[in-house]
Amino acid sequence: MPGGVAPGVYSGVVTVRVTLFADLRRFLPRGTDGPQPYTLGDGATLTHLLAAIGIEAGAEVTAAVNGALATRDTRLRDGDEVMLLSPMEGG
Repeated sequence: MPGGVAPGVYSGVVTVRVTLFADLRRFLPRGTDGPQPYTLGDGATLTHLLAAIGIEAGAEVTAAVNGALATRDTRLRDGDEVMLLSPMEGG
């Protein structure tokens, strides 16, 4: 939900920039490319962000926030840079 506020019970908001890699690029809004802004309730975690993007709760996703590996319970802060990619297989 780029530009919108994800539902929640939070009083403030945070805006993060999300870069989607590999097959997760299918979640980019039509006609867009590159990092996308997402606005979430203050106190939101990576789990909230994934839901706002439309990524299923059980999906395998590797995430980094500001260049550091992150877990689904990582709390997001205003201005964070988030990178999301799905695990690759092959050899």
